Parts: sequence; structure tokens; C-alpha cells
Amino acid sequence: MEPTPRALRPDEWDSLNRLVSTVFRPTMFEHYPQLFNEANRENLRVIVVDGAVVSHVGMTQRWASLAGCTVRVACIGAVATYEAYRGRGYATAAFADARRKARADGVDIMLVSGSRGLYLRAGCRRVGRDIEYTITHEHHQALTTLAPTPTLELSPAGPEHIAILHALHATEPVRFIRPLEDWEMAFQCRIVMNRPADFFLVTHAAQDQAGAVAYLIVQRPEPERSPAGQPPGPLTARVVEFAGDRRAIAAALPLVHRHYQVPQVRLHVMGSDMVLQAHLAAAGLTGVPAPSSGTLLVINFPQLMERVRPLLAERLGQHVVGELEFIEEPGGRYMIRRHGEALALPDAGHLGNFLFGTVDPRAECVPEGSPALLTLLQRALPLPALWYGVNYV
Repeated sequence: MEPTPRALRPDEWDSLNRLVSTVFRPTMFEHYPQLFNEANRENLRVIVVDGAVVSHVGMTQRWASLAGCTVRVACIGAVATYEAYRGRGYATAAFADARRKARADGVDIMLVSGSRGLYLRAGCRRVGRDIEYTITHEHHQALTTLAPTPTLELSPAGPEHIAILHALHATEPVRFIRPLEDWEMAFQCRIVMNRPADFFLVTHAAQDQAGAVAYLIVQRPEPERSPAGQPPGPLTARVVEFAGDRRAIAAALPLVHRHYQVPQVRLHVMGSDMVLQAHLAAAGLTGVPAPSSGTLLVINFPQLMERVRPLLAERLGQHVVGELEFIEEPGGRYMIRRHGEALALPDAGHLGNFLFGTVDPRAECVPEGSPALLTLLQRALPLPALWYGVNYV
């Protein structure tokens, strides 16, 4: 009989560690404490053969805010199968098992830190209409003039500053709702989005760190990736999470540049963050359209749409949104109805692209059905796409 996917058992930690150390690197347990801890063991879905963990799909679950609407999110990472056991469908079975558990646990959407065939076949898609900026020395003067006070300072942040970081993070409209333990584990490993990172507070020169107006989390410099056969690109520091005053964040970018002494700094900005985009545009920066990180899968369509009804009502009106029905049909088809009008999406991949948008014109989704209802919904979509930051697994 084929082995059945299930949760990791308490006596199988060493076996799982051997698997992920072999497939990835020996530091996986240390680099991903949010994932590999006893409190999260039920979310580690495994295939066991002859007493050994041979395939694994890791999952965390967190609440998140989408412009004030609370949704439940599952994050998938550290998906691994020993080479000798590949081609037997084990990862597919474990991933399907994680999806079943996520739905049973009340999850709305799933984020996957990858885009290989296993995920695409399940309906995961690259979504989001974000923007990526490259900051070089030529932008320093214009960015510095954005500072809310004559002088800003960048200072290292440590575990003793978690309360400040949390307070700044809590002001973000689109974010993971991060328990204290996530901050503590982030400082324990100092790995953010799969690379070593530094944490900084942005303060006015005349104030101490308690008066921080923003924070930045920056991956330590590495050469830019280049196409196969090409030399690596310039040494780059990447800002992978930030929160707080947008003018201060923009004005602090030259400080990051000087701190690392690199040719360029990269900054990923959510499509919904219009204020920061405006400040960067005022400083002469032009961004490049980019998707959010990883891929997304809608786990429970009707539940997700019920949870974001307040956001839709802000954009369409309470009465109109009260008339919308969101239906998940057997076989994986999705319907949106209002009175006698309807729109149909054939599968989860089309649904994710329609709800959260895409920067890939080839992936644009136009549902079948009422043009009038489509025009109405396009006023409310896309929904804001989450960015991992510290919550990457």
C-alpha cells in the first residue's frame, strides 16, 4: 500500500532534519524556527517509508490584514523529497494533504515560496501588481530632501526593540498579523526571505530609538542574479520589509546605500502602497512592475470573499456588495452572481489571477459571463497581495 501523508510525530524530528538537510542545507532548522518547532508540528505534513521521513511539505498558518479585513493565510515552504523517492507522487500527495488541512483549519489563501510544476498544477499562480525600485547614488540628493526633518539616522535594531518594531508594523494596512514569537524567532535566526538580514530603526537625529518613525529589514549584499552563462550582476542590498513613515523610509534609502557601500539598493513596494510610490516618483525613481513573492492559491473562495466584503463595500458601496454571491462549484469552478448576472472562472489559477491581479499580460483573466458585472468588479479588484517579509518559509 502507498504511504499516507500525515503530521510529523514527536519522535520523527531527527528524520525530518536529515531530509531537509540533504535536499536543502544543514541549517534549515536554525534558519526557519517559525516552521520547525513543536507548536507547529501538526502543520508539517510528511510521507514516511520504512520508518524514515522521505517527503515533506511544511506549512505555517497566520492571520493577516488586507486593508483592514482579517483573513487566514497558510504559508508553504521547505518542500522536499529524497531523490530516490521522487516520481512516485509523494510531494503531490503531501501538498494535497496540506491543502485539506488548511481548509479544515479555516484558511482562506495559501502562499507558496516557489513556482514549480507541483504548485502550478494545483492552481498556484504568481499574482500581485507590485513595483520594484533600484536606488543608486544618483538618487541620493532627491531622496534625502524628502526627510521629514533635516537629519535622519539609521541604527541597528535588536530583540530589545521588538515593541517598537511591532508598533510600527501594526500601522501597516496590508500585513501579516505577527505574534510576538515571530519577532523573537526572526532575531534568533536573522534570516529573512531565505537570506541573512539586518534590522534597522529610522530615527530623527535629535531623538533616541524609542522615537523611531520607521524600520527597515535589509538582506545583506549579494551579487544580482544574471541569466545562465552571464557574469553576476552588481552587488545589491535588498530591503525586504519596512514599516512606518513613508517619507522617512524613502529618505533613509541613501543611508542603506552608504551603510553597505554597494552600487545599488533594491526596494519592493506593494501595489497598494500609493504614498511610498508617490514619494519615490517625486525623487525621480521609476519602478518596474513585479509580482508579489512566490505563488498564491485560493483555498476557500466563499469564505475569503465574505471576509473581504467590508473592503469591497468601501469600493462599491454596501448595498451593491450585499447583493453579490460567491459560489464554489463541485469540480473547481467558481461563480460570482448578482441578481440575474453571473461570472464564471474555470479553475483556481484563473481565480487567483482575477482576484489579486497579475503583471503578466499572458496571465490576465477575463471571466465568462456578464460584461456589466465584470466592469463592476473591476472597480473593486485587485485585492492587495501580501508580502512575506519575516513570515517567509
